[in-house]
Amino acid sequence: MAEHGKARLPSLEDLLGPGGRLQNLLATYEHRPQQIEAAEAISAAIASQTHCIVEAGTGVGKTLAYLIPAAYAIAAGKKAVISTYTVNLQGQLIEKDIPLLETLLPEVPIRACLLKGKGRYLCKQDMDVACSDLFHTMDPQFEKVRDWASRTETGDCSELPFVYTRWHEIAANQDTCRVRECRYYDTCHYYRARRIAQTSNLIVVNHALLMTDLVTRETSDDGSGLLPAYDILILDEAHHLEEAATSALSISLGSWELPAFSDRLRRMRVLAELETALDGLERLHNNLFELPYRYKRDLTLEDALEPEEVSAMRSAASSIQALLAQVDAAISSKLPDAEDREKERLEGFQQTARRLAEAVIRVLSDQPGRLLWCEVQGSQRARGRRQESEPTAILHSTPIELGTLLAETLWSRTRCAILTSATLATSDGFAYLEQRLGLCTQASEHVIGSPFDFSTQALLYVPAHLPPPPTQLDDGYLDGITEEIRNILRLTQGRAFLLFTSRAALQGVYARLRDTVEFPLFRQGDMPPQKLLDAYRRSGNGVLLGNQTFWEGVDVQGEILSAVVIDRIPFAVPDSPITKARADAIAARGGDPFREFSLPQAQIRLKQGFGRLIRTRTDRGIVCVLDSRLVNKSYGRSFLDALPPAARASVWSRVERFWYA
Repeated sequence: MAEHGKARLPSLEDLLGPGGRLQNLLATYEHRPQQIEAAEAISAAIASQTHCIVEAGTGVGKTLAYLIPAAYAIAAGKKAVISTYTVNLQGQLIEKDIPLLETLLPEVPIRACLLKGKGRYLCKQDMDVACSDLFHTMDPQFEKVRDWASRTETGDCSELPFVYTRWHEIAANQDTCRVRECRYYDTCHYYRARRIAQTSNLIVVNHALLMTDLVTRETSDDGSGLLPAYDILILDEAHHLEEAATSALSISLGSWELPAFSDRLRRMRVLAELETALDGLERLHNNLFELPYRYKRDLTLEDALEPEEVSAMRSAASSIQALLAQVDAAISSKLPDAEDREKERLEGFQQTARRLAEAVIRVLSDQPGRLLWCEVQGSQRARGRRQESEPTAILHSTPIELGTLLAETLWSRTRCAILTSATLATSDGFAYLEQRLGLCTQASEHVIGSPFDFSTQALLYVPAHLPPPPTQLDDGYLDGITEEIRNILRLTQGRAFLLFTSRAALQGVYARLRDTVEFPLFRQGDMPPQKLLDAYRRSGNGVLLGNQTFWEGVDVQGEILSAVVIDRIPFAVPDSPITKARADAIAARGGDPFREFSLPQAQIRLKQGFGRLIRTRTDRGIVCVLDSRLVNKSYGRSFLDALPPAARASVWSRVERFWYA
C-alpha cells in the first residue's frame, strides 16, 4: 500500500496490475505495462511539483494513467483541473472515466464537476426579455426552448436536442450579466456551476475556458480568474493547446455583431432618438467589412490591401467608436427614470456598446507582434429579423508567437502541468511542442509506445508510382487517387475511412466513387458527425469520407474499419494568414520555417489520421497514404520515423500479400 497524505492507498500495481482492482471491475480488462509506466511518470511529476510531457500511444489507457495520480493528490488535499479540447472527451470523463475512478478508489473523496464557458449556459434574465419579444415568440422552436428553460437544472445548452439559432440572445454573456445585482444571481445557472467548481477537487474544463481563465487573471484587479486556485493541471489532447490559445488570445469582431446590436436597439422604442446614430453605425459597418467581403477569402489585411485602404478601415473604426459613445450616453440619460426590467435591458445594451467600442478599436490597432487578418466563411446566421446566407467575416488581431505569452501566463504560474496525448512527439521528440508552447522550464519527457503489435496488425501502403500531389487539384490527379482508392475498397470490401486534407478533394473523389462502387458512401456534411458515424457503423461495409472532424477523436473498433486512406501529407495551407505569419516570424529570426514549423506540424497530424485504424489488440488493417513524397522525398523518412512501426509496402502485390496472410 502507498501512503498519500494521511490516507494509505493501493499502489499503481495493486490497481492496474494483473489481478488488481481494475481487472476485478472490468470483464474486458487487459494488463498494460505501458499504462503503469505512464501513471508512474505522472505520479513522479506531481510528487515533485514539476511539469511533465507524456505521449501515450493508442491503447495505453492514458485517461486512467493520469486520473489515478490525480486521485492520489486529491487524497493529500490537492485540487486538480483537467482540460480537454473536445466536448466528446469532456463527456467521456464525466460520464464514464471519473465514475470508474470513484469505484476503483472509494477511499478518495472525489468531488468532480464539469465547468463550461459562460455562453453555454442559459441566462434567466435574458430569457425573461425574450419571452416578451415578438421575434422570439414567433419562432416555433422558442416554445420548446421555453419549456426546457422551465425544467432544466443546469441551463446547459447541450441538453437541447436541436440547435436554437438565437441562442446567443438568451445565453449568459458579459454584456448583460449584472452579477450580484441580478435578481437571479442566487439561482443563476452559470454562477451555480462556478460555485460547485469552488467546492470541487476535480474540475473538467476545455482548453478555451482554461485560456479565458488566464486572460481574466491577467486583466482583473485582484488576479482572480474563472477557475478556483488549483495545484495540478492536466492537459489532455495537448496537441491542440496552441490552437486554443490562439483563439482565446485573439481580439475579434464579427460582421454580424454591429448589425445585430443596432437591430435590437431599434426594437426598443424608448430609444427612438438614436435612429440617426444607428443609421451611421450600419453605414460605417458596411465600410469596415466591404473590402473583406470583396475578396471572399481569408486574408492578411496589410498584405492584401493598400496602406490607404487599411487607414480607411481604421478611420471607420474610430467613427464607429464615436457613435457607440453617443449610444452609451443616450442610454445613460434614460437609466434614472427606467423601471427595473427596462433598466436591466438598458444596462445590458450599454455594456454591449462599450464592449463593441473597445473591440473595434483594439482589433484594428497597430500592435507589434500581432497579425491583423480577416476570416471569411460562408454561413447562414440569424441577424435580427433576417436570416441571411451571405458570407460572414470576422476581423482578428492574433498574436503571432504564443511561446512567451504562455511562459508568462501559464507555465510560470502553474505548479505542476501534465501534457498528454497520443500525438505530441515528432521525429525530433518534443522540441516542436516545447518551442511552440514556450515550455522552456524543466519538464520530464516520456514517449510511451502502444501495447499493440503494429508490425503484424497494420500495413502502411504508400503507392510509389503516383505523381506528387499538384498545387492545384486537377482531373488527372483526382482520377489517379480515386483508382487507387477503388483498389483498396475492393480488397477490404468497403469498411474504410477516407480522410482528406481539403473539402475540394473530398468532393472530387466522392463524385468519382458515387456511381462506381457498390459500398454505401457517407460524406461529411450530409448529416451531423455522430449520426454519420452511427450510420457508418450500422452499414457493415460503408465508406466514410471526411476531413477535419474524423482525423482524430473517433474510435471505431473491429472489422468494420479495415482501411484508412489519407489523400496527402497534411501540411497546413501555406497561404493561411496565421500559418504564413508564423512561418515568416521563424524566417525573420534566421530559422527554417519548413523544418521547424510545417514539417513537425504535419507529422503530428498524420499520426492522428493513422491512429484511427488500430484501436484494440485484435484490429487489423491497412493505412494508405496517397502521397509518394513519403518515399520519394528526403523529408519523407522523418514522417515514417514518427509513425507507429507498421509493416510497409510501396507496391500493390505486397498489399495483397499482407491482406490475405
